[in-house]
Amino acid sequence: MFDADYFRKSLPHDVKATGGKPVVEVVMLSGHSYRVRSIVDVDDGRVTLEAYLVKADLAHHRPLFGGTEGEPHERFRVVVSYDAIASVVLDSSEAQTRVRPGFASG
Repeated sequence: MFDADYFRKSLPHDVKATGGKPVVEVVMLSGHSYRVRSIVDVDDGRVTLEAYLVKADLAHHRPLFGGTEGEPHERFRVVVSYDAIASVVLDSSEAQTRVRPGFASG
């Protein structure tokens, strides 16, 4: 189960352990996911994330946690209940694209 302690202590430790610049995705129980740039605020019961808006034409880009201002992604904030989080994925691979199963996955 995710809580304030995870986002305050464990996630920064995990990011550092992957080399400091992974792609971080928070996956919700609904199946929706957010590509996270930073943690804005941690509170009891919820976390505020700064997330990248990944448009269809930019979906192949891999916006990094703590990314720079020069990245071609718009950002937004989202408040997420800990109870709604299914998983947090940290991907430190160097690949520029990820193939997802489904139509046109080539």
